[in-house]
Amino acid sequence: MKKMPPLFLNQRKGTITALMAFLLPVLMIISAFTINIAFLQLTKTELLVATDAAARAGGRGISHWQDIDLAMQVAQNTAQLNLVNGQPLQLNSHDNALEIEFGDAEPAESSERFVFEKVSRASIYSGAEQAAAIKITGKMGGGMALTSPVQAFFPTFGMQDEFEMQSTAVAMQVDRDIALILDRSGSMGWHPGWNWPSGFSPWTWDPIYAAYEAGVLGYNGSYFYYLSGQNSETLQDWIWTDYLNLGEEPKRPWEELVEAVEAFLDVLELTDQDEQVSVASYASTASLDITLQTNYSLVMAEINTLSPSGATAIGDGMSAGIPSLLDSYSRPYAAKTLLVMTDGVHNTGADPEDVAEDIVADYDVTIHTITFGSGADQTKMNTVATIGGGDHYHAADADELRTTLEEIANNLPTIVTQ
Repeated sequence: MKKMPPLFLNQRKGTITALMAFLLPVLMIISAFTINIAFLQLTKTELLVATDAAARAGGRGISHWQDIDLAMQVAQNTAQLNLVNGQPLQLNSHDNALEIEFGDAEPAESSERFVFEKVSRASIYSGAEQAAAIKITGKMGGGMALTSPVQAFFPTFGMQDEFEMQSTAVAMQVDRDIALILDRSGSMGWHPGWNWPSGFSPWTWDPIYAAYEAGVLGYNGSYFYYLSGQNSETLQDWIWTDYLNLGEEPKRPWEELVEAVEAFLDVLELTDQDEQVSVASYASTASLDITLQTNYSLVMAEINTLSPSGATAIGDGMSAGIPSLLDSYSRPYAAKTLLVMTDGVHNTGADPEDVAEDIVADYDVTIHTITFGSGADQTKMNTVATIGGGDHYHAADADELRTTLEEIANNLPTIVTQ
């Protein structure tokens, strides 16, 4: 194999050196450009996170304090806790800076996204309009931004070294003021009866004599009789639970409703929102039993004082519950919900369909309805929910009633960020 002449080798080395001298600056520029792109993307992500956090905090502030100034302050404080390009994000609270805006957020007709509709601060302060959403625009440089523009990680010859960027987030905290409208008519107290084991009768000698020995019945030497406070139902309850040991006696619809409402409140306790709950009930007449409360033990204590009897005035019950959503305990930025429950058929007082029409004409209230049991008028209550812009649910039995109420509690709107 022939060796290359020395002159040729020197020429080859010179070519490589010249090529490297040309490529090295190009590679450095490409590397700097790539690092800058990655750095800017990281900064953009930091800005997105900081803006989103500020919006969420501001939305929660609207709900918690019902005050846009406090909501604005907590949004600013939260923004400053987040570093963007090594510096705290500063939000300019001046209205003209357009970094903190208030308004409402409604679902778009063509999608499930929410569209922000700005409301002027002046109209909110005057009480003419309300705010349920906050829009945060985090800015790095430009306009009235308090935070400096982003400097490129590596200054590069002939390329932009300073960048302005912004990120926008809209948050809406949908807390609820909820009025429970409970049916305490006579049908709610009807006993469902006992499904006795095959071949067993509670009216034979053995169970009756056992009841006598247990002090449930008396005996005068000729016949058995009910002692004070006892009757046919209490006797059969005793035979079911104590004599046959078949577990809890069958519950009345009212007892099942009370247990389902307690489960509903238990779920609300676990949500991020602060739902307030009031209770109105109806039979032949209606009453507002307790105003809006966040202490659900007070709500249950009041429900436990009620007992079923009388007719079914569903419309009157709805009318009785409405004032609780409008009084001084209600929150101006909270969504108002009427949750109407019945196991029967409207038969006295104002028609619930007419009441629903009056409510939606005068107030921004959503009406949901729940029917349970085979005797409920599902058609009418579905119509009431449709008029009220809500949903109708039907529960065939106690288990479905409990599940339905837990589902409703879990599905109450939460914070939405755009």
